[in-house]
Amino acid sequence: MKIHPIKFMEKKIRRTSEDAKSISQRREEKTIFVSILVALVIMGVLLVKLTFFTPVETEPFSAIYYLDSEKQTTNLPKTVVLGDNSTFSLWVGVENHNDRMEYEVRSMIDDGRGHVDTNSREYESNQTVLEDGGIWEFQIDISIKQLGQNRVIFSLWFFNQTINDWADTGNWVNLSIEAS
Repeated sequence: MKIHPIKFMEKKIRRTSEDAKSISQRREEKTIFVSILVALVIMGVLLVKLTFFTPVETEPFSAIYYLDSEKQTTNLPKTVVLGDNSTFSLWVGVENHNDRMEYEVRSMIDDGRGHVDTNSREYESNQTVLEDGGIWEFQIDISIKQLGQNRVIFSLWFFNQTINDWADTGNWVNLSIEAS
């Protein structure tokens, strides 16, 4: 029996090629799978580390606000009648998210026209020292004495030790009130 040498070699190469191909293909698929799995685990670990173990950097700030006599925002006066209910109480609050700071709240009333002048020479002031994270709330009596539009302004200042004087934080709030 004579075997044709080309056909024998063709079958052998094909058979060897298919067997070798399937083993190497399986190895390659396993390598790709393991590589993807390792990459996903590394990304997951980095994501968890960044999300839960990296502290959030917050920018230091101060805040000022006002509340009605019951420490809410629901009953803030919008209109008053002179001599009747033109004197009322508000709560003013300051939050400190800086280092230890000395604060002054300047309270003033103007006619509500034009821009707010926090450098007005006519004001009442309250002062305190707050630690980082501290909150200061105090009650203040307001008396509206002028007919028409009035604006109650609360301006926040801090003691600047570099210049040894009070400096405006740039934070202020105002409440517009119509008096009749």
